[in-house]
Amino acid sequence: MSIDLNFWKYQDGRYLDPAAVYQNACCNHEEMEGLEVLPIEDILKETAAAFHGWNSPDPFHYERPEHGSFQISTTPHTVRFDCYSMEQTDMKRFSSVMSKFGCPLYDPQLGVRFDKIAAFLVDEAGEYKTQIEQELSRLLPCLEIITQTVSWDEYAQLSKTLKHIQYNAVIHRAKTLTKVTSFMQFGSAWANRPCQCKTAQLADKDTAQKLLEGLLQKSIQRVVNDFLDRTYYG
Repeated sequence: MSIDLNFWKYQDGRYLDPAAVYQNACCNHEEMEGLEVLPIEDILKETAAAFHGWNSPDPFHYERPEHGSFQISTTPHTVRFDCYSMEQTDMKRFSSVMSKFGCPLYDPQLGVRFDKIAAFLVDEAGEYKTQIEQELSRLLPCLEIITQTVSWDEYAQLSKTLKHIQYNAVIHRAKTLTKVTSFMQFGSAWANRPCQCKTAQLADKDTAQKLLEGLLQKSIQRVVNDFLDRTYYG
C-alpha cells in the first residue's frame, strides 16, 4: 500500500488552498507565492534521527524489513514522504518531526490539512465553551482552535463552507435521556461519540452543570482518540 504525506509552512498572513498547494507544489514541484523556504538539511537530519534503526543508503530513502519503506522528495518549500507498506505508528513520526519546523501534515488520502479545528458549539453546548476549548487544546495542542456558538441551522450552513477539521458539540435533552455528542469531520473521514445520562439527574442546576461538563469531557476524549486512531497525525 502506498501513501504520501505532505508538509509545508505558510508565510505570515497567508493561507492558500491546501489541495492546490499539494497538487502544484508537492506533486508538480511548481513554485507558489506564500510558502516559506524550509531548512531542508535540518529536516533530513531530524528524519534520520527519528528513523535511526532503518536502513538508509542515502538521506532520501529508508527501509526496514517487515516495517516497509519510504522515500523523501523535497523542494525549497515542501517535503513529501511516500510510504510503502508502513505501519501507522511509524508514519505518525513524520508529523512529529515536521511539527518542529512549523509544518502541519496534509493528507491527500483524506483531503485535509491538520492545522486548524473549526469548533461549533450548538445551542446549550455553547455554555461550556471554556471547558471544551481547554480539553481540545490539551488533547490536540498543535492545532489552532476557532470556536463559534451557533444554532443547529447555522452549523448546517457553516459546516459546508469550511475545509478545516471540524468539531461540533451537541446537548440533546429528551424526556428520559439526555445525550451529549462530540462529532469530528476530518476530510473524508469522521468520528462520532455520544455519552448520556438520565434527564432526571439534571433537575438541580449545579448538579446538571457538573454532570454535563463531565459528559462533554468524556465524549471529547473518545472522539479525539478515534481521530488519532484513524489518521497519520501524531
